[in-house]
Parts: sequence; C-alpha cells; structure tokens
Amino acid sequence: MNIQKILAAVTSAVLLLSLSACSKEDMDKAASQVTDTVDAVAEKTEAAADAAGDMAADAAEATGDMAADAAEATGDAIGEAAEAAEAMADDAMDAAGEMAEDASAAVEGAASDAADDASAEMNKAMGDH
Repeated sequence: MNIQKILAAVTSAVLLLSLSACSKEDMDKAASQVTDTVDAVAEKTEAAADAAGDMAADAAEATGDMAADAAEATGDAIGEAAEAAEAMADDAMDAAGEMAEDASAAVEGAASDAADDASAEMNKAMGDH
C-alpha cells in the first residue's frame, strides 16, 4: 500500500538523519521537512479517503441499504487508517526529535570530554618541562 511505502521512506529518512552527526540546526530543519512531508501525505490520504468515500456513497445509493452500510464501514476504516498513519508519523517524528536531541547532547558531551582531556594532557606536558 502507498501509505506503507511513504511511511517506510519517512521512517528511513528520520533514522538516517538521527544516526548521522548533524548539527542540531540541521536536525531541526530535517525534522521540519519530514513533518511537512508527513502533513502532505496525511492530506493526500484524507483526500483519497474522501474520494473513495464519495464513490462508495454513490454506489451505495444505486444498490440499496445493504451496500450503503458496507460503504460507510469502508469509509470509516479508511478514515481510521489515515488517522492511524498520521499518529504513527507523529510518533516517529517525536522519537526522531528525541533521538536528535540525545545525539546532539552526546556529541556535545564527547566534545567537552575531549577538550578536557586535551587540556589536561597539555597542562601535564607543560608541567613536566
């Protein structure tokens, strides 16, 4: 299904970005772009669900009450699937943001530790001479 392919691509992009050593600003920009993509996908999914619901409603009117009930159930399922996809994308974005913040903090901590170690070594070297 197209939604699954899109979500897989979005999730892959988020994971790739979260594992790279990007600056927080780059991560925020990427997260914003992914959010925009997720919003666009959600809008297109809702439009497709609306179109499918309209077509199903037209068919239901032509075939009677039984078909109308089936079409309504189908429309509800499509709407629920779209909402679930949007919720999953939001959760993925939240997780990616948290991972980006954690990665940024880890990089900052490692840089600080390296600077402290270098300073200590320099002081040690200067004290030995």
